[in-house]
Amino acid sequence: MKFLSLPFCLAPLFLSSLANASQPYSDTLTGDWGGNRSHIKDNGLSLDAEYTNVYQSAVSGSPSNSNEFTHRFDLFAALDTENAGLWNNGTFRTQLIYLNGDANDFGFSSLSVPNSAHYADSSSPFFSSLYYTHKFDDNTNLLFGKIDAFELLRNAPFYGGATRHGFMNIAFSAPPSGVTPPSFIGGILNHTIGDTRITAMIYDPRDRYADNLGFNDWFDDGVNFSLGATHSFKLFDRSSTFGMSGTYSTEEGVDYSSLGETAKYKYNIRAQATHNIYENNDDTIAVYLRAAAADGNPNIIDGTFVGGLGGNAFFFDRPQDQWGAGYYYYNLSNALQNSISDLPLGAELKDEQGFEIYYAFQATPWLTFTADAQYVTPAVSTQSKVALFGLRTNIVF
Repeated sequence: MKFLSLPFCLAPLFLSSLANASQPYSDTLTGDWGGNRSHIKDNGLSLDAEYTNVYQSAVSGSPSNSNEFTHRFDLFAALDTENAGLWNNGTFRTQLIYLNGDANDFGFSSLSVPNSAHYADSSSPFFSSLYYTHKFDDNTNLLFGKIDAFELLRNAPFYGGATRHGFMNIAFSAPPSGVTPPSFIGGILNHTIGDTRITAMIYDPRDRYADNLGFNDWFDDGVNFSLGATHSFKLFDRSSTFGMSGTYSTEEGVDYSSLGETAKYKYNIRAQATHNIYENNDDTIAVYLRAAAADGNPNIIDGTFVGGLGGNAFFFDRPQDQWGAGYYYYNLSNALQNSISDLPLGAELKDEQGFEIYYAFQATPWLTFTADAQYVTPAVSTQSKVALFGLRTNIVF
């Protein structure tokens, strides 16, 4: 009876959102707060929030065959320094995250995380970011502070979604490189020349995602340098991009060839390409390809490939909906695989791969339901291939 009454409970909210579609913040559940939300934004402060819950079940292959139901709440705050009466072209941003429920515990080992919204294992609220952005002109901006890499990719069309939208697996929401953690302290400089965007980064290699605002021990583990460029162009009269990036790290790690000593210096070199195979105004279907090579010791990765198709569902007359289908392959460290094979463990470390497909149904601008299916081949040779099914609900307040 509770489930039967749910549509009737939501109906007034749907009708209200349609009636107020032209009002400020009509794409949120709580709207403009009687004009107060717009007022405080005019004075420099922006407040936003999202709630995400994920149901995930192991359909086959998992020894636990468990079901997981998790909750996530995100609070975003931004201070525009110009509107606040301070200085021009600056913005402070922060994000507070609260997680509830057990996730990613299906009895198999993988570098990929099936529910990346619960990448962190924390029962207490934490700040994933606190940083400052300065816009020098229309072509150049600088970010520095504690930066959430998941959130930087929020609006990326395929590799992104900030764990709350798009693909659920971290292989797509923030493809692992072995050198860049999901949250870090450092600086990012972006500069655009014509159709080419150049990005330079210097940052601490330590993962600080759930460390709140611990700004101590900066660069004690080393320093990472990254340089990349992405060029936008037309191919067969359709939008395309090609990008290259390289990251070098002085961070120390386990020497996988001996498993008893330390090794230093890691790198990751990546190439990425996109091409719209169908394009009609805002309706698109695109192919995405991303390949990387890494050192493999002390980086746990020797190389990766992530690719697939994605776009909006104009073919269902629902251009507001999004979908994607992708495949990933992790060539894990050969040095580590060889060392493990020499141990009497009864198991070997293999390369990992998986497939994911999702469809995101936008019921209203502030309410999205996502159906998701994954098929994962774990890295441990004695573990079975696992099929996962997931449902995600996201509400924008």
